[in-house]
Amino acid sequence: MVLKAQTNLNEAYKHYSLPTNALSHEFVEIKLQTCIFQYDVCVEMTTVLRNQPIGFALSVALKGLVLRLFEFDARLRTTLLPRLLALAEARDIAVEASAINDLKRRWKAELKQLKGWHPVRNHAAGHYDQDVKKQVEALETVRFEEVMSVAAGFLQFAQSLIVILRDAGQGVVSDQRPFPVPEGSRESQP
Repeated sequence: MVLKAQTNLNEAYKHYSLPTNALSHEFVEIKLQTCIFQYDVCVEMTTVLRNQPIGFALSVALKGLVLRLFEFDARLRTTLLPRLLALAEARDIAVEASAINDLKRRWKAELKQLKGWHPVRNHAAGHYDQDVKKQVEALETVRFEEVMSVAAGFLQFAQSLIVILRDAGQGVVSDQRPFPVPEGSRESQP
């Protein structure tokens, strides 16, 4: 699992490092961000499985994975999905919003659980809350089976999105059409 994610990440980084046109670079950036997520999650999962923490230490060990999932979900919803849809549209590739909504419905339980970990992210994973009671209470909600189930589901969800990305990116290197650079992307910054 980790070796495949590592290979994907290194290949995506190699493509990112090559000079490309704007349309191709947009594809490569989305691909690289997704591969970074995939690798992060696989490493976190493997670390927990290898170390086999017990008791409260298990919750603490899982919080990094919760944070990775939570943050990627936020990035996906606010940035990557809109960029993916814009890329597909720029290439005249039909990506139905219903296809993405179907994916969301398929992993609805996992996405709901992920959103429920907001206190874990805010009090114990993304930040160390100075209110130790809040930090501990948040960590006490973290369960191994739930985290691993959500991680597996979210990896499958992301993999399904990668298929859409792959389809949107077919032939992108040779496509010389201009691509409107989305606000906030690397090219639009001074």
